[in-house]
Amino acid sequence: MSSSKSQQPLSRSAAAILVVIRSNHINNQLRMALKTLGFAKLTSVAAHSAGLERLKSLSFGRKYDFVLYDAKDTDMPAVEFVQKAVETEPDSILIAASAEPRIDDVFGQLRAGARGFLVLPFTPESLEQVVFRAMEGPPFSESVLRAPDRNAALVGCVLNNLYRLSVLMRQIRQYPHVGKDLPRYRRAFSESMDLALTFCEAGKEHELREKILEECVARANAAASRLGRTRLKLNKERAKKGG
Repeated sequence: MSSSKSQQPLSRSAAAILVVIRSNHINNQLRMALKTLGFAKLTSVAAHSAGLERLKSLSFGRKYDFVLYDAKDTDMPAVEFVQKAVETEPDSILIAASAEPRIDDVFGQLRAGARGFLVLPFTPESLEQVVFRAMEGPPFSESVLRAPDRNAALVGCVLNNLYRLSVLMRQIRQYPHVGKDLPRYRRAFSESMDLALTFCEAGKEHELREKILEECVARANAAASRLGRTRLKLNKERAKKGG
């Protein structure tokens, strides 16, 4: 996320969180887990419309830092809730939560402005990871979110991260001191692969894997063509000099 807010350390005790979940059981679980993680200023409601009213009223006299909301429709479509929540309070970080999500619906909510997704059931550790990942910004770039072919865009992210990782690993063999960035590059590749498998269009993982292979072949052919052209150019230059 580009706002200065994401660059500042989070004070858990001061952060205000709104929970918009229909199930009382899950609502209570989330509140308990958030308290375990050190978050104290919590408000919970059961419907999206009530959540919007809370955002407008600002219960704690301040903006909500996070909104954990039901990814499924309640008294209004979840994607509409996201759109209106972003309009009402653009600085709040919205995180969808669901046990049986329809991935295309969740992706639509990410396009509308949500920052993350929590799979239920959850652990305090997985909740903490999702919250802090959401602070860093959207899981996808705008180009992926708006791409006409989602799978192609996801594959591009995976292979670009794999390429960066492989280049760094090659450099480490010559310059070991650059290895400090290796965990970050590994994490970026792993995360892009996980996100691609989770959010591939219509949930068809096999099609995504096939597309990855096809793109690898296409990139290899392009690289071979560039190498061939370079060799041809060098041979012509040598022949010209020799002649």
